[in-house]
Amino acid sequence: MAETIQKVVSEITRGTRHPVYLLHGDELLSKDGAKAIVDALVPPEQQTLNVEVITEDRDLANLPVRLRTLPLLGGSKVVVVHDSKAFVSKQNLGDLTKKSLQAWQAGDAERALRLFLQAVGAAGEGEGFLERAGRGELSDPEWERVLGMEENPEAEPWLREIAGRAVADGAAIPEATGAGLAGIYEDAIQRGIPGNASLVLTAEVVDQRRALFKRISAAGVVIDCGVRTGRTGETQMNPDRAREKIREMVAAAGKTIAGDAITSVVERTGFSMRALESEVEKILLYVGTRPAITPADVMEVLSNSRDSGIFDMTNALCDRDAGRALRALRGLLAQREQIPPTLGRIASEIRTLIFARGALEQKLEGALDPGMAYGTFQSRVLPRLQKKVEGDDGSAAKLLEMHPFRAFNLLKGATRYSLSELVRALTAIHETDLALKSSGSPEDLLMERLLISIIGGE
Repeated sequence: MAETIQKVVSEITRGTRHPVYLLHGDELLSKDGAKAIVDALVPPEQQTLNVEVITEDRDLANLPVRLRTLPLLGGSKVVVVHDSKAFVSKQNLGDLTKKSLQAWQAGDAERALRLFLQAVGAAGEGEGFLERAGRGELSDPEWERVLGMEENPEAEPWLREIAGRAVADGAAIPEATGAGLAGIYEDAIQRGIPGNASLVLTAEVVDQRRALFKRISAAGVVIDCGVRTGRTGETQMNPDRAREKIREMVAAAGKTIAGDAITSVVERTGFSMRALESEVEKILLYVGTRPAITPADVMEVLSNSRDSGIFDMTNALCDRDAGRALRALRGLLAQREQIPPTLGRIASEIRTLIFARGALEQKLEGALDPGMAYGTFQSRVLPRLQKKVEGDDGSAAKLLEMHPFRAFNLLKGATRYSLSELVRALTAIHETDLALKSSGSPEDLLMERLLISIIGGE
């Protein structure tokens, strides 16, 4: 059954415990949740003898023995396994590589490498693949078969850097052992976990079609610790979970934070709760002894980050604000951000605006109040996007795959452009790409002209 961490901990304190707990999704939330469950199952003073944290690659073979070995002084026994790969399959390679890309964008190279190597191993690839990826020589079929995505300029720097680091470090590629690992867990659950013992697992990526996932759902508890809805193509952290975490950290520091400042943090933070915590800690250090955090504090601390610069540029495109877009672009170039991925992000934003414009025309009669509150959008507009209409080309469906907050912002942006302007923007991007490769003109000038052309509607 699927539950929340708070409910599970409450059940344990009332005497209800389960043989197995699986927490999946955001790495930090999963591990924090696992700790809360372990603390509820075993008093802290008994954990040295009663709790075992084992490594899946090295210790899993004797899992049944560990679960059945009674604690020396009695009490409950808990075995914990973090970062399980038993739920990975070829069908969710795209989830692994997406999380790797997001970790790299958030500056967590170690986690990005670990997730990338898991995907390579699950796909059955070896060192030759890593070498080709590091040189940028992968074919289109390899991108789709191994990485679960189409080749795109935005992902190229990530792939080259992560694969190149793997080759340089001689990193070991995990064997494609998902099914083998799953078999050990399934066998332990089928044999029966003793009544005074529990198995606690965490995993970043799970294929819910796996028999092991279904078995745990039936016999134990599954907790979704994702910071997104899990929909395909979603790129933004769940705003409600992010806001809750920000308020919690700020309150723990004895400070207050303005609502606008919370929104700025959410919009400019990376793709994981760990990245969010890191950014909030920077803000807390910046404000020092001052009791309140303002939007200006957030802008000052986060405006120099790579991700916030890209966000500011794409957000300015949505708002059709040339001045802000140019300032953001110049900030990225000052940080020596590479041009191809920047151009790729612009192209990606224009494509999503085209989907939004299509949904606007087909489902919303071409109109949306840009001043509409997000809550109103959720209650009144989202149901209209879900209705079937004649001539529907699937644009609304693509928006519905994203987080509603992302769809909300895209639809507002789409009200500022006509479909013909957005199509011309894609042509301008293609022409700029050719000019960057062949004209010899200054790259910064070409990129600035492109932004002015798109926003000005030329």
